[in-house]
Amino acid sequence: MLDRLRAAPDLSDIRVVDDTSVDADTFQFKVRADVGATTLQTRFLRDETFTRYSFQLYSDRPLLRWDNSPHYPDLPNFPHHFHDVDNHVTSSSLTGDLMTDIEVVLAEVARLKS
Repeated sequence: MLDRLRAAPDLSDIRVVDDTSVDADTFQFKVRADVGATTLQTRFLRDETFTRYSFQLYSDRPLLRWDNSPHYPDLPNFPHHFHDVDNHVTSSSLTGDLMTDIEVVLAEVARLKS
């Protein structure tokens, strides 16, 4: 994940905020990177019973957020969902596969930056 973030041309000052491992199956990983005047935060938690992720682009307030917290059960592709700049919630195409999902997020960040 870090290698992919470091290779992204729109990101700078990539820093690991949390990298806590209990064992091979239980860990938390959080990274922040600057995107111009905004910050992209990537958070991934996993244990034996669940995998939870969130990607958030923010400045002084959240701008875009993707996550799989299970609080919108009526959306297609539950629990995966997206919060736009106005905090409207819609279904998300993310799947919880961190390396695939980061490509979707980075493409959206690049689109917004241009």
